[in-house]
Amino acid sequence: MSIRVVKRGRPSKADILAREQNKPKVRSDSQILSDLKERFDILSLLTKGAIAKNIRAMVVTGAPGVGKTYTVENILEHSNVHHEIVRGSLSAIHLYMLAYNYRKPGNVIVLDDADSIFNDEDALNILKALCDTSSTRKVSYMKEAPQLRENDIPQQFEYEGAMIFISNLDFQTFVDEGKNKYAQHFEALMSRSLYLDLRLHNRNELGVWVEHIASSGRIFDRENVPNNLRTPILSFLKTHRDSLRELSIRTLMKLCGLAKDNPTRWESIARVLLTKGV
Repeated sequence: MSIRVVKRGRPSKADILAREQNKPKVRSDSQILSDLKERFDILSLLTKGAIAKNIRAMVVTGAPGVGKTYTVENILEHSNVHHEIVRGSLSAIHLYMLAYNYRKPGNVIVLDDADSIFNDEDALNILKALCDTSSTRKVSYMKEAPQLRENDIPQQFEYEGAMIFISNLDFQTFVDEGKNKYAQHFEALMSRSLYLDLRLHNRNELGVWVEHIASSGRIFDRENVPNNLRTPILSFLKTHRDSLRELSIRTLMKLCGLAKDNPTRWESIARVLLTKGV
């Protein structure tokens, strides 16, 4: 029989120090913004590295609607590189066929919001092979598959392209906690790839980034938002940072539309439509 010893009374200096060390550090908005700018700059560099055949595989995580996919897609579109962006789920056979069609050096495949792949053992094993760090990435599909014969695709080939996996999930937290059934899959993919966490997982970080994009990202100009409405929109985002149902660039876009359509009532309308009403 094991006996659990519970300390009572005043905590020791060591206990107090341990608690302080485990507390998350509070960062100022300027510190958060500086960190986020650096991480998005790294995302741009890694995407260009994939195009230049220097980066084989990378995983990018962060909250939805903050510009992850836009950053990658914008660089790929302006590079004229042979690439494909797949949003949502895909089966093992379709991933295999996609990889074959984009197997050459300099080709790039982007899987965006394709987390359902972790429920498909065959698709996950193919993804691991595509992201592998070995000198030669041999990918196989030895099951009976009429689609391969119909499209003249062999059951094994060498993949020399680049793979970019974009997710809204915080892989590192899942791995650290180790409680979720997907933790070992996330860890396997992180081991084979460059892992970039954009550090956009809480309301404070999201608020700082969205407000920065609003003021510096030319969204107001692109959406033709009158100058007299821009500061109130930023103020609304900051005031309702914790009560908005979703805090993202999509929320900013919705506010721009409401403000242009109802210049005198947009704030009360936005509170009804976009906040939790608390």
